[in-house]
Amino acid sequence: MAKEIPREEEQRGTGKVIMWGAVISAVLFVGLMAIFVLGPI
Repeated sequence: MAKEIPREEEQRGTGKVIMWGAVISAVLFVGLMAIFVLGPI
């Protein structure tokens, strides 16, 4: 650990990571659904 991170800074970073995780999983889910739905056509 180079330096101590303030509490709110750490929470904001964690929230950003969670948000990006949700965005990425939503995009992957939609992409997989599109492949399954449009695949057999």
